[in-house]
Amino acid sequence: MSAKARIVLAALVVLAFAGMTAICLHSLEEIHYLKTFFPRTFTVQEAFYAGALELIKVAIIALPLVLLIGICLFFIRQRNHP
Repeated sequence: MSAKARIVLAALVVLAFAGMTAICLHSLEEIHYLKTFFPRTFTVQEAFYAGALELIKVAIIALPLVLLIGICLFFIRQRNHP
């Protein structure tokens, strides 16, 4: 594998990690928004359910990024194999 291909794959891994970070931070901001604007009506149980829902959303959205990272790392690790 050429050096350029490895650089492109490494850049894809970095971009995928950046995307996952953005997704996670957005989910945290949604929960913070709900807790800030509905402090009296937002119970601990509702916060738990909102957190669980955000975890499911992050898992669904981030799964393709995790697969992309795994595939890129697999190809980066290959050494001059055809």
